[in-house]
Amino acid sequence: MKKYINYFNINLLRDKVYLYISSALISRFFRFVVVGFSGVIVDLGTFYLFHNLLSLVLTSSAMLSTEMAIINNFIWNDIWTFSDVSFQQKTSQKFQRFVKFNLICFVGLIFNSLIVNFLFYEFQVNEYIAKLVAIACVTLWNFWLNLKMNWQLTKTEVDVVVDI
Repeated sequence: MKKYINYFNINLLRDKVYLYISSALISRFFRFVVVGFSGVIVDLGTFYLFHNLLSLVLTSSAMLSTEMAIINNFIWNDIWTFSDVSFQQKTSQKFQRFVKFNLICFVGLIFNSLIVNFLFYEFQVNEYIAKLVAIACVTLWNFWLNLKMNWQLTKTEVDVVVDI
């Protein structure tokens, strides 16, 4: 009988841990999306500034505004979305995370363009619907890759946190 009670307690504990991890992941993803929306505002605002007010050419304005949005998103993800991990990592790792974040976003930008073009030209999907589908796909890509490559504790850092 005791064996079954221990089995059920272990399953209950496992289910609680799984629920906690799932809700933490969903919460983190929601914050990632909110930061992404702020990046869209920064992108559009700085694009207007560069292109209309400073009279830079279209391509330069678009590239600079995108980079401003990437910088905005990195900062907010580092201090809000992944603050618990960022806080536990060394300060020297911040630049490495920024470079990785930029590369991941660049690859995401390429995926975005490919998805939009594929849906629009191959399936005649409305360009705005195609753009929304691409944004959703790339958001999942960016979140997953940044979670795995940028804001994940190493075994050594987990050991230090557990010791505290």
